[in-house]
Amino acid sequence: MAANELRDAIELIKNGKKNEAREILEPYIIAHPHEIQAWMWELETRESKDEKIRIIEACLQHNPESTLAKKALKALTSHHKTSTAVFKSVSPFILYPDSEVPTESAFPGDLVVTNEPESAESQVQPHQPDPDSEKGNQCSFCGASIEVDAVTCNNCGRVLQPEKVEPEIQTVETKKPKKWYRRVWVKLLAFFLCMPIWCVIELGDPDAKVWAKVLAGIVLIFSVNVTSLLLYWLFTTNASRANLLNWYQYLTDQSTLNVPGNIVRVDGNVQSLGETPFNLVELEAKVYDKDGNLLGNSTRYIDGDSILPGSPFRFQMDVTSLMSSLNGGLSTQQVLYYDSFSDPNSGWTVSKGEEGQTGYLEGQWRIVVDKANYDLWSNPGSQFDNVKIEVDATKLAGEESNRFGLQCRYQDVDNYYFAVISSDGYYGIGKVVNGVQTFFGVGGMQVTDKVYARSTTNHIRFDCVGTRLSLYVNGDYVDAVDDADLTTGDVGLLAGTFENPGTVIAFDNFTVVMP
Repeated sequence: MAANELRDAIELIKNGKKNEAREILEPYIIAHPHEIQAWMWELETRESKDEKIRIIEACLQHNPESTLAKKALKALTSHHKTSTAVFKSVSPFILYPDSEVPTESAFPGDLVVTNEPESAESQVQPHQPDPDSEKGNQCSFCGASIEVDAVTCNNCGRVLQPEKVEPEIQTVETKKPKKWYRRVWVKLLAFFLCMPIWCVIELGDPDAKVWAKVLAGIVLIFSVNVTSLLLYWLFTTNASRANLLNWYQYLTDQSTLNVPGNIVRVDGNVQSLGETPFNLVELEAKVYDKDGNLLGNSTRYIDGDSILPGSPFRFQMDVTSLMSSLNGGLSTQQVLYYDSFSDPNSGWTVSKGEEGQTGYLEGQWRIVVDKANYDLWSNPGSQFDNVKIEVDATKLAGEESNRFGLQCRYQDVDNYYFAVISSDGYYGIGKVVNGVQTFFGVGGMQVTDKVYARSTTNHIRFDCVGTRLSLYVNGDYVDAVDDADLTTGDVGLLAGTFENPGTVIAFDNFTVVMP
């Protein structure tokens, strides 16, 4: 109820009914002498400065420690300019229960006085209305006349127009959206599909983690080095240059590759008559009709490092595309199977053990035999009866006393035909039946001058037609035998050793044609 009484008194003062308010405040102050807020509002009901001073002094008798009362008394009795006094912008209408005494800074009238020098002119004089002056505005607190734009009352020192406190505007810095190529999903996609692109994006992203930038830098440097070495090898080595040129010829329809179907080939030999190997050899085949008219030409490039002094190099060129205008006069061959070993998934079984290993290597099929008097072979997993088999074979390492060649009618490890040559000028045609190996002819392998010695590439052809088994080396007939034990089976490649272990044979251009 006490709070209601004080609220009613405040409303009366606001409405200019000071006498009615005084009738409520005086009993209230008697009952609550320690209520500083009530004392301060009691001052608003007094017009005389002396009365105000007496009320403040009475308040200090009951509340000698009140800082607010002391400030109010000092403001009324000081000789400072009243215009320098400002009130805190605290609402005077906040009320509290009787049990909660608010701090003095929460009450109205809390004055802050500047320490300006005292002067006689600064004393607040009782208001004396000037009958000669034009009537202006009146102070809402003491009723004194004030100027229109006055901020404080020159009589009571009250703030008429409290300073407006502009609310502090906090500016929140918003992050700019990331560019699309710096988003997480783009980085992940680039990481798995194209590592160098991811490296560039990561290094240029200011928001990227330090560890990510370090990783991107390392990967980028590694990629550049590997790419540089690859390009160096690709454009500087003879073998790579030859392959590039051949593919260029093929892609520009200037030549064709051996593929299953009807083919026409040109076979020949190239030999270095000097003392140094050839660097790079360009082969050109021209096709004429029966009247001597040029039908076209085909070009192929071969690795000159393989053409050693005194050793012929056999080549094959496919000219099938040049024969389309001819109706006859040339024999064609039906290709049943072909493999250049450029595709590691072409179907040949890769193996490795103590005896040796077989597998793909740089566009060739390689057989390595590490055990003495031992054979290793590989098969594509097909079935034929009558066939002509051809392959290019090169000794890469090992003793000259070796053997390498072809298989036909391969049924299992204990049953097949084979035809082999050696790097020291020998050949042999044989069979394995029920696990027993036998060479046709007397004394096993025989001497021939058709084999290119040392590490020169040899072209081997093995015909298995009916009961006739025929061997051709570098385009020349070598020998033939007859046998009827095996009639059908797979084809394959074979390499082996005699007393000295260790031989490495590379095979290429494996072709099976119909007789």
